[in-house]
Amino acid sequence: MGNKLKEGFLFTTLAQIVNVVSVLLINIILSHKLTPADFGIITLVQVIATFMNLFTSEAVPSALIQNKKLANNDYGILFNFSLILGMMATVIFIGIGYIIAMLYNNTIYIPITYAMSILVLASFANCVPQGLFLKGLNFKALSLRRIISSFLGLISGIIGVYSGIGMYAIILTLVVPVVFTLIFNLLYIKIPFTNKLDFRPLRIISLYLVEQTKFSLLNYGYRNVDNILIGKFLGPASLGYYSKSYQLLSQPITLFLGIITPVLQPVLSKYEGNFVYLKNFYLKITQVIAFLAIPLSLFFSINSKEIIYFLFGRQWTGAILPMSLLSISIWVQLLTQVITPIWQSANFPKLQTRNGEISFGLIFFCIIIGLFSHSIIFVAAAVSIAYYVNFVISAKMLLKFALKSNLNELVRILEAPIFSGIVNLATLLVLKYFISFESLFLTLVFRGVFWLLEVYIYLLVTGNLKKIISIF
Repeated sequence: MGNKLKEGFLFTTLAQIVNVVSVLLINIILSHKLTPADFGIITLVQVIATFMNLFTSEAVPSALIQNKKLANNDYGILFNFSLILGMMATVIFIGIGYIIAMLYNNTIYIPITYAMSILVLASFANCVPQGLFLKGLNFKALSLRRIISSFLGLISGIIGVYSGIGMYAIILTLVVPVVFTLIFNLLYIKIPFTNKLDFRPLRIISLYLVEQTKFSLLNYGYRNVDNILIGKFLGPASLGYYSKSYQLLSQPITLFLGIITPVLQPVLSKYEGNFVYLKNFYLKITQVIAFLAIPLSLFFSINSKEIIYFLFGRQWTGAILPMSLLSISIWVQLLTQVITPIWQSANFPKLQTRNGEISFGLIFFCIIIGLFSHSIIFVAAAVSIAYYVNFVISAKMLLKFALKSNLNELVRILEAPIFSGIVNLATLLVLKYFISFESLFLTLVFRGVFWLLEVYIYLLVTGNLKKIISIF
């Protein structure tokens, strides 16, 4: 397993770095050419599109990885079902576009929905090839595909925005990579195509598929219900500011998920039932991530103004404070995301769904409380607090019900990373006071260099750097 984990982390890390850099570059370019309201409109439709895709795009690959009873011909049958469901979902999605246009009293949502419907169809068609890709542990090919698709998304967005197509340039950056991914997968994965529609393969994966779908919907729901509610009650401009701040802090989360998620479940699924191994692995990887993520959270939060102004310009002032508040929760969001592949590998789909229901209820409640203030600042603060509470609840459920342990073990391994965060916070506040240039770029570079140096020296002196390296 060690070699596969190393190979998986190496190649997916490379691909994910390229992806994050590409997304950041296109965001910088588009943010200087388009308005916050443009981003707010696209964000709302994107939330709906991704919600539709959750019925297959996450649940089906996970089910294929975990199930050991499917025959080769069964994959062709499941692919047929995915195409049929994809066409149905596309029609429904287009219909939702008309409903959104009516609810928000803006007809622009109709053509936007038509353009983004390609996302829905391509994602449904891609779920079976993606599952076989991951199940086969083809990390090199996965990484190559991700790098090329990221590059194509970047190029298409740049061409689009300089061609004068406005907010449709954002859609290009979303659609082009997904379509390329589907084409690449179909050429690489030899699916045994058939014209049969047999329900037997569906019955084999039905229990796991249903529970994983529920969890995926709940997980995505609590991560995006804020966008829907802010867009409805505070308007597209407020949504643009909020989504921009969240999008920035989500880059390290996206980087992490793109490395961890494709690797952990396919490899750890072989240890289903070995609770001691899964528990030890979970605690070790959690401590490593905490050591790295807590300083990252603090750097984003303390330097939110300089980051926003440098990357997107002063027209995005409204995103500064929301970003600072949301950034404080980066590390607990990352630790919460580790829990998902452990649930899947331990094969506790019903408990995972119950966890998702609690998370959704908690986040939804906090967002509603924040909306009463009619300010995205209070919404950001409420969401950040909710992520902390959600991490504690989710970790306790995993340790108690799946890994036969308790929260005390987790608290013990987090003591050292939290103390390192306190030291790092003091360093960042000193740097903010003493290092400030007219050039935002120089300010961020100098603060960043000293910040990284402090993190490195602290880990080296305390012996935790050697521990982190040894774990990897």
